[in-house]
Amino acid sequence: MSTKQEPRPFEEVIVETLAPSDPQLSPDGEHVLWSASSYGKKEDHPESSLWIGPGDGSAQGKQFTFGEHNDSMPRWSPNGESIAFLSDRAERGKPGLYLIPKTGGEARPLVTRKVGIASFAWAPDGKSIAFLSPDEPTEEDERREKERDDPDVYGERWPYARLHVVEVESGESRLLPTGDRHLYDLAWSPDSSTIAFFSSPTPELESRKNTSLFTVGRSDREPTHVCDTNRMAMSLIWTSDGEHLAFLSGHARTTSALTAFAVSPSSGEPRVIGPDDQEPACANGLDVAKGDGRLVLTIAQGLSTRLEWVDPASGSRETFYQPQEGDFSGASVHTSNVELNQLAVIWSADVKPPEVYAGAPGSLSAVSNHHAELDNYEFGRQEAFYWTAPDGLELDGVLIYPPNAGDGPHPFIVHIHGGPYGRYSMGWNLHPRANWQQWLAMHGYAVFMPNYRGGMGHGNPFASSLYQNITDKEHEDIMSGVDAAIERGIADPNRLGIGGWSGGGLLTAWAVGHTDRFKAGIMGAGVSYWGAMAMDTDVYSVLNDYAGDAPWDGPGPHRSKKHSPISYAKKCKTPLMIIHGKADQRVPVNQATGFHRALLEIGAETEMVLYPREQHPILERNHQKDMFRRVRDWYGKWV
Repeated sequence: MSTKQEPRPFEEVIVETLAPSDPQLSPDGEHVLWSASSYGKKEDHPESSLWIGPGDGSAQGKQFTFGEHNDSMPRWSPNGESIAFLSDRAERGKPGLYLIPKTGGEARPLVTRKVGIASFAWAPDGKSIAFLSPDEPTEEDERREKERDDPDVYGERWPYARLHVVEVESGESRLLPTGDRHLYDLAWSPDSSTIAFFSSPTPELESRKNTSLFTVGRSDREPTHVCDTNRMAMSLIWTSDGEHLAFLSGHARTTSALTAFAVSPSSGEPRVIGPDDQEPACANGLDVAKGDGRLVLTIAQGLSTRLEWVDPASGSRETFYQPQEGDFSGASVHTSNVELNQLAVIWSADVKPPEVYAGAPGSLSAVSNHHAELDNYEFGRQEAFYWTAPDGLELDGVLIYPPNAGDGPHPFIVHIHGGPYGRYSMGWNLHPRANWQQWLAMHGYAVFMPNYRGGMGHGNPFASSLYQNITDKEHEDIMSGVDAAIERGIADPNRLGIGGWSGGGLLTAWAVGHTDRFKAGIMGAGVSYWGAMAMDTDVYSVLNDYAGDAPWDGPGPHRSKKHSPISYAKKCKTPLMIIHGKADQRVPVNQATGFHRALLEIGAETEMVLYPREQHPILERNHQKDMFRRVRDWYGKWV
């Protein structure tokens, strides 16, 4: 007589589960490649593997590389016969460039460097690959490290990512002249003669607010400046006719929504070809269709996402794919004779975790089943939630009910997204790094995920409305959503909790200093004092963009103090758990320790958990499991 085996604890399973990403259709559309890595890493370095499946969605895919190292960024050769990818199999944490036949076999190292490779791109003729990598350490660099004679003088030894081209057949590579600039994206011209790239003045993330677009030919002595861009420039591509470069960037250099731009490679002013600055939508991806080279634009609007054709010359756009339920990311498109015949995406829905789907756009089928073990668990159904802010702004969000939920009201957790330029959609909402929504629903809570102003999906006026005025309006947006849930009989007003990560941690800390309606809060990697944030964060310009000023703007009074939760900590009556990574560079750990000290000073109910080695997201498996359990227990104790 057999007995049914009880499933392992969910938090044990999810951290080991593989999550797919970066699907890539082959040039003929017959195969799709993707990378898969576990939600949580076992040791210091993440591990990921490459997988391959049929592009028509007719069967399940198979593992293509072993997964004992970090294999990522798979890219088909132009003829579809081989695959280039990054892997740290030569030295952990230092990705090299490898080639493997599409039929499988042993991967051949094409380029390995002590400093690793950041990114790469095939030349359209398939003979060369361009890649970005810093200079190798010199003998002097090695002497300094060995003898500990290594004072770090600001700007003296910047590790600029530079542009190299390697010949696929011979393995010979050479450095192209780009000057002392830090490169972070690249694209080939269709004739394989010229490479376009983004550059910033220094390797600091902060310096990308001064991004410029250049081109350089194989025989040029110096690069040619094309244009300057707004902040957050990314997704650089060259159109198949060679007439345009296209990319994503913000509408403005400060807080703004993303849109698509096109510019002539010979220089000029970038033109908007994505949502204009008044359209209630945001660009969220840009690529080239395999087959005819048309531009594919990913658009986020409200709670849904869609794919559009976009003409770089006229800016005309046409929707060609939008799922009827759930949401997707990472689209790869293949066309034949101008007809769309193959599509690959990462799709998910409320009770369906993300998997790779491929096939004809109207009949996609799953070709991965990485989350199979999660079939043993029951998740909560979710629905769209709409309400109106006090100033009349129409808002949306997502609501997850507990599995098998009866009539409300339910114990109710508000889970706030980060950014603030983030968004919740109708896809599967759970990730061990910082998102606990379905985990909480599994434990009996209704979970509310508000898309407050400042986020993605509602256009530029919505996204830029927080300029120099963060916290106040978002708090009103969130609280009015809570009131709407109470009025509709969904939320129990006596059993409310709040929490979030990064920007969500900031707004949680703000909420507990401005209302005592919540029974418990969880502040994850949140800002508490903008002035201290300026001293260590890798993106210090957010101070002026969001909080209004910086400490060096004079003796004050400072607007940023008005928008700092620590200024209101003495009013906190809500039990608050603070969670933070000790190595966080985005929101330094002093934001957690400072707020914790303020709460201890007034005798508030608080607990602080700091995870060694962790940066802004929590990546190690044991830390993720611990965080899941602490989050469950904290809300269970108070809510």
